[in-house]
Amino acid sequence: MAEKLLTIAEVAAYLKISEEEVKRLVDMGEIPAYRIGGSFLRFRKEQIDAIRSEIFDFEEKSPDKVKPHLDRKGRPTHPYTDLERDIKRKEPHTRQYDYSTAEKIRDFFYFNDFYILSLFIIGVLLYLIFR
Repeated sequence: MAEKLLTIAEVAAYLKISEEEVKRLVDMGEIPAYRIGGSFLRFRKEQIDAIRSEIFDFEEKSPDKVKPHLDRKGRPTHPYTDLERDIKRKEPHTRQYDYSTAEKIRDFFYFNDFYILSLFIIGVLLYLIFR
């Protein structure tokens, strides 16, 4: 059975940050993400658990040093938000997603299986018609 990947909204709720913050952290490479169909971001639960434990371990060790950052809706965001924003301004915009060739091929067949099957059926029908 395939593992269930988390959506942006689920990760935002789980980490108690905004969806925009999740997207920004993905762009910076702080949160590992997977693109499905070229545009939909998905996340593995165990990787998000590791990030969440790092954030909360840091906050527990030094609660007096960490000021909670709040987004526009008043929800807490990642504690390194200001520093990351400054770094982001200095670095060129890059996105890094590690996809192996096998994963790209598997995704191609997964998302295009209907078209491949349709072409096969059309080929068989054309063969039967012009035989």
